[in-house]
Amino acid sequence: MNKPNILFIMTDQHRFDRLSCTGDPVLRTPHIDSIATCGIRFSNAYTPSPICAPARAAIKSGMYPPGCGVVENWVPFKNNCELLTHRLQQNGYQTVICGKLHFVPHQELFGFHYKRMNDAPYSIYADEDQYSDYIAWLKQTAYKTGSIDPVALFDGDECAFLDENWYRFIMGSNFRNEAEHDIPWVTNESLQFLRTRDKDTPFFLFTSFFGPHQPFEPPAPWNVTYAPGSISLPPQFGADMQHNPIFQHTCASRAIQFRKLFDIRTYQEMIAAYYGQIAMIDHYVGQLLEYLKSEGLWEKTLIIFTSDHGDHNGAYGLFFKGDMYDSCCKVPLLIKPPYVSKGGIQRDIVVNTLDLYGTILDTAGDLSWKQPHIEAQSLVPLFTDPIEKDELAGSTFSIIGRNPQTNLTMLRNERFKLIRLARGDDEPLYELYDMSENCVEVRNLFEQPAYQTTAGRLKAELDAWWTRQSLNYPEDIKSIAKINR
Repeated sequence: MNKPNILFIMTDQHRFDRLSCTGDPVLRTPHIDSIATCGIRFSNAYTPSPICAPARAAIKSGMYPPGCGVVENWVPFKNNCELLTHRLQQNGYQTVICGKLHFVPHQELFGFHYKRMNDAPYSIYADEDQYSDYIAWLKQTAYKTGSIDPVALFDGDECAFLDENWYRFIMGSNFRNEAEHDIPWVTNESLQFLRTRDKDTPFFLFTSFFGPHQPFEPPAPWNVTYAPGSISLPPQFGADMQHNPIFQHTCASRAIQFRKLFDIRTYQEMIAAYYGQIAMIDHYVGQLLEYLKSEGLWEKTLIIFTSDHGDHNGAYGLFFKGDMYDSCCKVPLLIKPPYVSKGGIQRDIVVNTLDLYGTILDTAGDLSWKQPHIEAQSLVPLFTDPIEKDELAGSTFSIIGRNPQTNLTMLRNERFKLIRLARGDDEPLYELYDMSENCVEVRNLFEQPAYQTTAGRLKAELDAWWTRQSLNYPEDIKSIAKINR
């Protein structure tokens, strides 16, 4: 049997339950859903880090951020870090990125034979506009007269956070029409590769959309796809979090600020825009999938759909990422294996998108990817019925922060989640949650007498993992960021 092709579709800041196949009662995503219909939906998939570049770097390296070195955005890999794409090249694959990669230095290939990039359309953090093929295309087409600089428009929206103009920062000014938007651009670049590729060589195509990351507001007609009145806020929206010390330390002030700024209708309006952008992504994902079917590639292609991390989307009154609650660190994960006839399978075992490293390399026929420094597993044993999950842990971790003395870590097993906030020489803060509760991650059980055995066991496990990760941190962290948000 020939090596299968691999299509890896990633969105950015996509909350785990914002697909119709994951149970959203309003949103309709038939094309993305079809990956699950013909394959597997993982209902408890977590990110290795709830922030863009560290999550992506972990997936591509098979190591959590401290191990690969990318502990925050705009930080390079450790020297001589072998990536998934390097190994795929060694196994005879064409490797292509269309869209957002978010690795630095921008000009490096990172194991890709061909790059069509759109890490970000603005200039304020790391001059990403200068390396964006999308921006170059935009300046050659819709903005070719030069009378308006699109980067200045993107910068204006992104810089809104400096003045705490949070509505504009979240929604944007929506100055592009659909034809000018990066979602169809990424799709068209992906299709262009598929049409012109070497058809005798298997491909790894990483199609990576910038959305539904803010600015949420999509162009017409997608901006009116969902009425704000149809949107239900997450059950944690009005939660009392006074007994949740990590939340109080990291989130409470922003939640208070947002609730003062935004009424219920405004929250619904912003989430409706987010839904509209997901619907737009689904439409263009449909074009990719239809091409695979029309060319006889569907059956022989491993198709993965996931996101780097989530977005609060109104949970606790918040937006954005960077926390260890499910709204941020749980992600959608759909996989259609190649050469299989059975689909519509749901796997509830706790997994991590870090494991896509091993999953892809197993599928590609790489027999030597399992090395002592690689922290990824492979999800391939979960593709079969009955499943062969003996080697899979059924629990996972996540980490965020450039300093082990102030970072956030998380342990999730089949029933519980423990969150840890390091505080230097002070004792860490902990929150423990029973993930079987109807409204999860509100009732902190860490100090509850009935849960002390569980809390102690998980604390010992997470503390030990934190210690191991602390030893992996790079000695010298060199960020190229000009400003941090």
